[in-house]
Amino acid sequence: MSEEKTTEQVRKAPNPTGKGGFGDHPENRSNGTWDKNNSLGYWLGFFKSISIPEFISYEKENDMTVACELAYHRISEARKGELKEFQEIANRTEGKPKESVEHTGKIENILSQSQVDELLNRRSKENNSSGEV
Repeated sequence: MSEEKTTEQVRKAPNPTGKGGFGDHPENRSNGTWDKNNSLGYWLGFFKSISIPEFISYEKENDMTVACELAYHRISEARKGELKEFQEIANRTEGKPKESVEHTGKIENILSQSQVDELLNRRSKENNSSGEV
């Protein structure tokens, strides 16, 4: 490509007047803060904290974001007795419980006891020859 063609392409770029964007519309700019209305975890915690009558009437009385609606329906299913929904809500709001791991098998050493002894003796001799105790 020639330099001339590149310059011509720049001249024909969209938005030739240079207006628009965040400079003219600061309301479209994110301030970088967290918005609770878009957080599923926030809404799950919110619905857990209100009374049952408030929860039942919440859907009818309020406009809901998608995250709010998802949390509302997840809590509704948990209230109907869905164990998996209850577990998911508890895990998201309270944290997953620790899981213990138990190994039931033969554990074999990679090194034999004589090899371990030999390595320890060698290390001891190296430390003694370098002046360390």
